[in-house]
Amino acid sequence: MICRFEQGTARREITPVDNQFIADYLPKAPGLYVQVYLYGLMQCYHPALAEGSVDQALGISPQAVEEAYAYWQKEGLVRIVSADPFTVEYATLGTGERREAVPLKYGDLIRSLNTLTAPRQFGMRELRHVYDWIELYHLSEGAVLTLVSHCLEKRKNCSVGYMTSVAQSWSLAGVETQEQAIEYLADSDVRSHGAKAILNAWHLRRPPTEDEMARYNRWTKDWGFTHETILRVLPRLSKTAAPSFDKLDELLLELYEQGKATAAAVEQDDAAAMEKKAFAKAVFLRAGKAEQPTLSQMNQLEMYEKELGLSRELIFFGADCARGTNEPFGYLKKKLNDWHEAGITDPAGAEQFEESRRPRGRKEQKGTSLYKNEDFLQFEVNLDED
Repeated sequence: MICRFEQGTARREITPVDNQFIADYLPKAPGLYVQVYLYGLMQCYHPALAEGSVDQALGISPQAVEEAYAYWQKEGLVRIVSADPFTVEYATLGTGERREAVPLKYGDLIRSLNTLTAPRQFGMRELRHVYDWIELYHLSEGAVLTLVSHCLEKRKNCSVGYMTSVAQSWSLAGVETQEQAIEYLADSDVRSHGAKAILNAWHLRRPPTEDEMARYNRWTKDWGFTHETILRVLPRLSKTAAPSFDKLDELLLELYEQGKATAAAVEQDDAAAMEKKAFAKAVFLRAGKAEQPTLSQMNQLEMYEKELGLSRELIFFGADCARGTNEPFGYLKKKLNDWHEAGITDPAGAEQFEESRRPRGRKEQKGTSLYKNEDFLQFEVNLDED
C-alpha cells in the first residue's frame, strides 16, 4: 500500500532555503546553476515532485544540469554518486567539504569504490590517483576494483600511494582487464617465491616489492628465462657493491637481446668468459705482469684474436717480448699492432720482422717462450680469485 500527497498538493508546500546559501553562494553562482540547485532542493523535500526531470522542468539540456551539479559539488554542497542514472545527494550547508568536480564518467566507479572501502571513503586527492590508474596505466574499472580489494586484503590501512605502486607494476606486466588482474594475482605466489629467492641469494631479508615481482614475471613470461637460469647468472653480480633488480634487469636484457635466455646458452657464455679470463691471465704471466687483467684488457686481447685474426702463439710471443718493459701491456699492444699491419701471422715471422728493424751490429736476445701454448689452460682453476 502506498499513500502520498498528489503532485498539486506538493506544489503548494514550502521548500526551506538556508540563509547561508543565499548570502554566501547565490551571489557568485551563475543564475542557471542556482535554478538547478533550488529545483533539486525542492525535489529532495517533496518526493512527489522528484519524478519530473530537472532539465525538462527548466527547459535546459541534461548536460547543462550535469555541469551545474559539478559546480555545486566543487563548492561542497552536493555529491554526484552515480552517472547512470544521474543521482545527486544534497549536503547540509556548513558540513560539506569543498571538492573538485568528479568526472561524471567515473560516477559508478566511485560509488562502487566507496561501497568496497566502507566506512572509509576516497577523498578527491585520492581519486586523482584512481583516475591515473585508468588514464595513464590503462586499467579497466573492474581491474581498479580488483586492485583496491587486493591491496586492502594485504594491508587494512593501505595508502593510495602503495596502491599506485601496485598499479604501476600491473601496467608493467601488461595487466589491463579485470580478468587479467585476477589471473595475475593467482600467479603471484610463483612470482613472489622467485623474487624472494633472488633476495635471499643477496642476503636481503625482506619481502619482494610489487615492482620486483613484476620484473621477475617479465623475465620468465616475456623473455623466457627459467628460474634456474636466473639464479645461474646471479654470480655475475656478486662483485657489485650493491646488487639490485635494476642491475639484474640490465644483465638479463643483454642476454635476452643476444639470444642467450636458455640455461645451455648461459652455461656456454659462462664457459667462454672463463676461457677468455684464463687466456688473459696466461698472457699477463708471460709478460711478467703480477696484477689481474681487467675486463677491458681481456676484451682487447680477444679483439686481437677474434677480430684481427692474430694467433694465440703470436700473442704469447708478443707477451714474451714485453716482459721486463716498463709498461708490458702497452708494449704488447704496440707489437701486435705493428705485426698486424705488416701481415705477420706467426712468431717466426714476428722474430724476423723485429730483427730487420734493429740497427746493424746490435744484437738483442731473441724472445724465448717460457711456456707452451697450452699452459694457459691451467689458469682456469680459481679464476675468480684476485
